[in-house]
Amino acid sequence: MSALDEVAGALGCGRTVSEVRDALRVGGRASITRADVLRVLTTNPHRFRADGNDPARWWPADHVAVAAVVCADPGLDGGDAGDGRTDSVELYAWQRDALDAWRRRRGRGVVEAVTGTGKTMVGVAAATEELGRGGQVLVLVPTRELLAQWCLVLAQHGPSRAHVGRLGGGHHDDLGRHDIVVAIVNSARDADLRPRRPGGLLIADECHRYGSDGNRVALHAGFARRLGLSATYARSDEAHLTWLDPYFGGTCMRMGYARAIADGVVARFTVDLLGVELTPGEQAEYQHLTLEMSAARARLIAAGAVPADPIGAFFTAVARLARSGDDGPVAMAARCYLRAMQGRRRLLAETPAKAAALDALVPSVRRCDRAIVFTQSIRAAERATDRLRRHAVPAAAIHSQLDWAQRRSTLSRFAAGDLRALAAPQVLDEGVDVPAADLAIILAASRSRRQMIQRMGRVLRRKPDGRSARFVVVYAANTVEDPALGAHEGFLDEITLVADGVRTLRLGDLLDRLERTQGAIAE
Repeated sequence: MSALDEVAGALGCGRTVSEVRDALRVGGRASITRADVLRVLTTNPHRFRADGNDPARWWPADHVAVAAVVCADPGLDGGDAGDGRTDSVELYAWQRDALDAWRRRRGRGVVEAVTGTGKTMVGVAAATEELGRGGQVLVLVPTRELLAQWCLVLAQHGPSRAHVGRLGGGHHDDLGRHDIVVAIVNSARDADLRPRRPGGLLIADECHRYGSDGNRVALHAGFARRLGLSATYARSDEAHLTWLDPYFGGTCMRMGYARAIADGVVARFTVDLLGVELTPGEQAEYQHLTLEMSAARARLIAAGAVPADPIGAFFTAVARLARSGDDGPVAMAARCYLRAMQGRRRLLAETPAKAAALDALVPSVRRCDRAIVFTQSIRAAERATDRLRRHAVPAAAIHSQLDWAQRRSTLSRFAAGDLRALAAPQVLDEGVDVPAADLAIILAASRSRRQMIQRMGRVLRRKPDGRSARFVVVYAANTVEDPALGAHEGFLDEITLVADGVRTLRLGDLLDRLERTQGAIAE
């Protein structure tokens, strides 16, 4: 029997790659890997298709439910074309609720749903409806990775006869010749992307990004229907209120952790808090840098050069002053503030105490399927990778200094199981399709609730065997990282309510356990 027939026989209806692999192993193919199964599935699109969930479930092609669009919903634009709806077994209940809420707003609104719950499929269903009424669709994305992801999902689950174009990443398509165009926002700013047919739908993925001065020009007024998708819609500079709400019409649906867990959309999880102590010298340096930041901030506010609030507007103004090239006292204060802030971040990221914490967590990394270590900087990511490798853990760093092809290769190795761990700074926080992991270790101070939600989403995607995820927050005690001092903007309070458990770990206990384990192995 060929590998193709074996996979087809084990597939059934709606199995993940891991489930197919496990079924084949039970049947006697003990050496088969996830990569082997995935290769057969993806190279035979006439035989198999995946749904839009994560992890994807694969089906025989003739069993895939395709979204059916009858005609336009009169509630959207006052027409009388019928009462069509987009219905597909591929949609979760929350996704159907989100579409209904968006329709009730006459085709405008933002769907805010925590990372890993499947926001993209809401957009695909809305796009299918728009083409069914004879319109066109523009999908705005912030990154090249998301451009590729959207095109893949549209090819698998969008309208079968739609002409899908791309703008950005070397492509130059427009709505003059295509039904749907997926565009990177940097390329969309200066392009003519107005709809050529009546109506039209603009979908803005990671829509909170389009409140900036540069990106908001891509929000074309010519689209009658508008859908924003985001895990964390609110911006620290409040541009979601001043710019995005007027364009999209506000938030029409929120999907938080409580419902996501209750609906089985994401994995259940536990949270561990692991505090480490700075040395007396590090603590003194930390206090000095903090005082420098406070003094510089006070000078800037007293001079009327920056707003005290919101914090996003403060940082934007400080950065602008620091880049101004002026040598006056205000610009100097701005540079002093940023220099001290960067020094403090570097100190917290590179303290040997966090390296010791990573050592102590190596047994957890070995026990999990895949782990992601989030760091403050590229240098810290590479150091974390080296440390894991010294413990014989297959690991790699992934960051912005790698080109697109190198990043994709590393993620593919991670997905195939060739790597047990990834170490990364912010490149994995948003807009990158990261294979689901079941352990996240946070070695860097989280700058915002948005960052924490993005990072949690990397481990909360549903697991094939239903196992739970684990989220370990490593922090320097008595610093801005300390949850006891208000770190993480109340985010920990939010997830504590729905986590299966929250523990406080002691570094000394973990290191003692590691030493005993290594001693037993040596004997």
